[in-house]
Amino acid sequence: MKSIKFNNSKITYVLGLVLILSFGCERDLSDDAVEASFSSEGEIFIDNFVGMGTNFYLPFADSKLDAFSVDNDEGFESSASYRVDVPNASDPTGSYAGAILRVDGAGRDLSGYDALTFWAKASQGVNVDAVGFGQDFLQNEFQVTANNLSIGTNWAKYTIPIPDASKLVEERGVFWYAAGTQATNGSGYVIWFDEIKFESLGTIAHPRPKIFDGNDMTQQTFNLATINIYGLTQTFNLANGINQTVAITPGYFEFTSSNPNVATVNELGVITVNSPGTTVITATLDGVDAQGSLTLTSLGDFTPADTPDEDPANVISIFSDAYNNVPVDYYNGFFNGDGQTTQGGVGPGGADISINGNGIINYTQLNFVGIGTFLNVQPIDATQMTHIHVDINVQEAIDSGDQLTLQLLNGVQTANELSGSVVLNSSELTSNGWESFDIPLGNFGLGARDALGLLFFNSTNSANVPTISNIYVDNIYFYKEVIDPSPNVDDSAATEVSLPVGFESTTLTYQIGVFGGADSAVEVNPDQSGINPTSTILRSTKTVGAEFFAGTTLQLDAPVDFSTSQVFRMKVWSPKAGIPVRIKLENSANSAQFIELDANTTTTNEWEELEWDFSNANFNVGPLDIVVIFFEFVPGTSGDGSVYYCDDLKILN
Repeated sequence: MKSIKFNNSKITYVLGLVLILSFGCERDLSDDAVEASFSSEGEIFIDNFVGMGTNFYLPFADSKLDAFSVDNDEGFESSASYRVDVPNASDPTGSYAGAILRVDGAGRDLSGYDALTFWAKASQGVNVDAVGFGQDFLQNEFQVTANNLSIGTNWAKYTIPIPDASKLVEERGVFWYAAGTQATNGSGYVIWFDEIKFESLGTIAHPRPKIFDGNDMTQQTFNLATINIYGLTQTFNLANGINQTVAITPGYFEFTSSNPNVATVNELGVITVNSPGTTVITATLDGVDAQGSLTLTSLGDFTPADTPDEDPANVISIFSDAYNNVPVDYYNGFFNGDGQTTQGGVGPGGADISINGNGIINYTQLNFVGIGTFLNVQPIDATQMTHIHVDINVQEAIDSGDQLTLQLLNGVQTANELSGSVVLNSSELTSNGWESFDIPLGNFGLGARDALGLLFFNSTNSANVPTISNIYVDNIYFYKEVIDPSPNVDDSAATEVSLPVGFESTTLTYQIGVFGGADSAVEVNPDQSGINPTSTILRSTKTVGAEFFAGTTLQLDAPVDFSTSQVFRMKVWSPKAGIPVRIKLENSANSAQFIELDANTTTTNEWEELEWDFSNANFNVGPLDIVVIFFEFVPGTSGDGSVYYCDDLKILN
């Protein structure tokens, strides 16, 4: 299913979608209700809604908006319940069910209770993504979430403890839920809730709050950085002996900095770094010390990585403030079953540190870590991209044997999964300084890259021992390198590779492959072309209505070694300016071994010479003997019968 968004800034809502007029009159407040500044009524739904007002059902805007109803045929020891019809993942009106119940009017004083309770059952055994209270689509200051709540097919009572009831003196968000079909292979189901209310059970015991998931963290940072405290939970022991852990918002905690001159913490759990030095961040919840801490050392002023300057139209960004990032499932996959120790990548949008608005990932205790886009969001189609860029700053001394491996996976968790890696050696990395890496995607040897779902950073060596433990990462993106055309120059004195590509050569033998249209890639008699009467040219036609590109494939009679720098040069006649032309050279015996670069045409209906200079590409490939020429390959364009010509193809030292 699509990703369920709980981020406060991204959640919108629909007012008045379902009116209570369809349910009849509400139950009156119980006789036990106490008159106070705010109602202390604890009941929310007892066969019908209690004191909720009129417009209280507010679904998440990207959920199935009408998934809720009152079921008058089913209830716990009654004839009515709150019914949620979770849709199939393919439902065009919404792929999951999610909503909040918010009191329409003044909030409630819930300080006299210690838990939210309800009875529930489902049409099949399911783990409901999230159930809780405190989400009001306003500040969500005291939100509580029970994740992956297991609900069976028989009525059972569920208890969600209140971390600190003294905070809830004016609470409007009294119930919320989000339920999808990840665990049911996309199939919908029904959940019934009943007897939803706040209670004072007196059996909620042994509070164990945590920050940073209970870990004692250490981190180096810089002045003006802001860091969000994460991993906020509270665990109670319930009467049935179960330990119930809930995720909670910072509003329940009291945060402390041991040295406020170095850094301060506000009520939202945001740390602001002020000056060089060291401080320890801790917290309490309702007088109980929270497990976990952060020892923070500021090194002073920060030097950021260079701001990227690639054209956004040629970029697919995973993590960068310079571009709009594609949706990402996670920046730290936590593959704990495989021995992962890496921390970090868990801040807002993956950023563990923000300095002057620039987010940075800080991976610590690094052995390996994955950035994933294949679970709830679309894998990345990088077919049109030529490179991956990443900025890395190693926050420790570098030894000669240290290394980082970047690994890309295409078609993740499919029968045709592909994987390829590039190693960054110690000589390429800098201690406490940024290095920018622009790696040709051909270096990964994937072949296909139409469904990139995982990018791994791995610091282990051949003995599977981590070599680097602390890095900053910024500006992770794929991009298409477009090379400006060179002017028409006299290259008659250039040294050509033996058996060069050139249509005027009488000794060269090659085979022509065609694609992109029925008229594609045919040799044209000079008298028919009318544009170059002195040369045999190659013509490639986009059939009307054909999508994406036309193209030509040439099989050389002998391979050319591109392990050293080479230049490919070709004259092009195009009916349009600004048309991308991609040259791809590959090995006929190993299609995963290839190089490719792009150039754009700049003139209309006249010859110009384009040049593809691989001298700075650092391609680690051997002999290549296939040349593929793509014309106008931009996805989403439609063929219009355009005819392209090329001539004088040469490979130069």
